[in-house]
Amino acid sequence: MEYQLIRSARRKTIALQVSNAQIIVRAPKFVKTAYVESLIQSKLLWLKQKVAEQQQNTLLNPTFTQQLSDENTQNKPSIYIDGLPHNIIIAYGQKNVIHNKQDLSLTVVLNSRYASYSLHSELTVTKVKSQIEGWFKAQIEDYIQQNLINFSYQMSLYASSFKVRKYKARWGSCNSRSELSFNYLLKMLPTWVVDYVIIHELCHIKHMNHSTKFWQLVAVYCPEYQSAKSWMQEHQPYLKWL
Repeated sequence: MEYQLIRSARRKTIALQVSNAQIIVRAPKFVKTAYVESLIQSKLLWLKQKVAEQQQNTLLNPTFTQQLSDENTQNKPSIYIDGLPHNIIIAYGQKNVIHNKQDLSLTVVLNSRYASYSLHSELTVTKVKSQIEGWFKAQIEDYIQQNLINFSYQMSLYASSFKVRKYKARWGSCNSRSELSFNYLLKMLPTWVVDYVIIHELCHIKHMNHSTKFWQLVAVYCPEYQSAKSWMQEHQPYLKWL
């Protein structure tokens, strides 16, 4: 089976992950490729099952791009925002993005010149996604900036810097320089789950691994971390942005 191999000098163990029906292997640099392939063979049945499940989920829960591009769709395209599904409404006028929390909708106002294009055209779909991504980034950057200060003070753990960007297969990261990075798609998650991700990455400043001590520290400041992890796993099919 095809797989993506990601090596890291910090990692001490091998991890197998299936994300968006793709197999990802995270391994230490010293592990030989032959061992990785033998491990995949030993887990082949499980991996095939997970890939098949996620492929089926993709059919049942198409990505936002697929929803918006499909001229035959009977439903409005939708995405998760703050942990809840929101209908996407396209309007034309002065460029803007309007979040209606009561109606659970996000109105994307495109420049009037896009009105002459089909709603399902590649140009329109790309522009809609671009505006939503910009809104996601601004919203989650503001949230993290405020809450990172609060959690840092409580935990006495301070990042040297943080940035918000898009990741394909991770919600956040911390490097040896205590620089934190966060995925702007965190805006799809409930705020209490976003808080878990912030705490998780702050804990990596003290423990650059996922040891027992690391998880014990996470539990001190986020007792509900197991529930947060479960929420992310259960809602994975709805958190796709392709």
